[in-house]
Amino acid sequence: MSDIKTIEMSEVVTDLCEYLLKNYWGKMWKVLKENPQLQKDFTAFLLNPEKLIFYFGKTHWAIEYTGQVKKDMIDSNHDLQVEIRDYTKASDFLDEIIGVNYGNQTGPRLPLLEYNEDLFYPTNEAIDIMQKNGWNFAAQSMIFGINTGGMFIPEKSYSRIVNSFFYGADEQGLVTRNIKWLDIFPLEITDVDEETDGFKFVFWDNMDERCFQDIAFSYPMPKGYQYEKLPQLNRFVELMSSDTTSEPEITQFLAMPENQFILKMSFMGTEIAPEKECEWQSEPERKPIKPDFFVTGPNGFADIVEFKLPDLKGKPIVGRTNRETFSAEVHSYISQTRVYEEYFEDPSNRKFVNNKYNLNVSYPKRVLVMGRRWMLDSVEWRKLENDYRNITIRTFDDIVDGVLSQLYL
Repeated sequence: MSDIKTIEMSEVVTDLCEYLLKNYWGKMWKVLKENPQLQKDFTAFLLNPEKLIFYFGKTHWAIEYTGQVKKDMIDSNHDLQVEIRDYTKASDFLDEIIGVNYGNQTGPRLPLLEYNEDLFYPTNEAIDIMQKNGWNFAAQSMIFGINTGGMFIPEKSYSRIVNSFFYGADEQGLVTRNIKWLDIFPLEITDVDEETDGFKFVFWDNMDERCFQDIAFSYPMPKGYQYEKLPQLNRFVELMSSDTTSEPEITQFLAMPENQFILKMSFMGTEIAPEKECEWQSEPERKPIKPDFFVTGPNGFADIVEFKLPDLKGKPIVGRTNRETFSAEVHSYISQTRVYEEYFEDPSNRKFVNNKYNLNVSYPKRVLVMGRRWMLDSVEWRKLENDYRNITIRTFDDIVDGVLSQLYL
């Protein structure tokens, strides 16, 4: 088999990007350059994505676009950032991409249509959480998928998902996933020999027609009061996307009264209390704790939300196969929140906080916000996270998705 060329997945992605640049992205850019008045309404992340994520499964491959929906001008010198996810051994390709497990649902699995916009797909566990927190399902103008076993991609079919929300639940609460734009294509994998697979990648039949359709596409946006909140949310996205942003800049921004809706919507909170200094009552010599935020829920009790940076200094998971563990950086973040847990185990401390700040805190959940979804989205990460008691780790993308899902109500 010496005539067979073996290539890495990164080389495959390079070839795919070159093909798309020539036949799709490049053609759209040419039209926009010749007609600059079209740029303002163009879906900006198609040519200026914050990140392109390539997914590879057994029968399909997909590209997810992330980033800013609208820009006044499209940048022709945009630096393309790419992530690769290998799901060729996964039992359900679409569930892996979404990050929500619909396998335990009792309803039927529905076929994914060729075009899907404004999908609203919660698991039954997610619906229970939403109802307890007062979600108005009647106000939704989206396409519901309730009491279903999720969706599957029909064999040899294309599909596109736009502005859709998927909801699951873990031990610590609601999990929200927003897909802004996902293109799914058929993939044929053939066995060349015991160690080599052959791949055949399929694209749209008429690339020119697709280019013009996507240039003219009007991306769905919230309306009214919700639309007015988008500039603040976009500013938060800008902060979390910048390499120079510091932790204090993030927490100070979220603490501003006009921006507190971000934490309220993301964590279904009713009140936000930033940076309250809490002295130890039984051990006054210890340094007071000062969590970033107390978020009071509908039940009247507050949980703790602590922010770290969107960029991690190194890989979040280290170690050999079957011996994986969190990095020292992640362990240090978790250890810091463990002190908060210790503090509120003392009834005298709980009473002090209640008297001084009018906060009911009793064995609070600890939520640690750090990193981006593509940094932490792995099977190993999920297994390790389940080993830690009473702590929830969320990414900055989870926060934004939780807010967006309610702005589209």
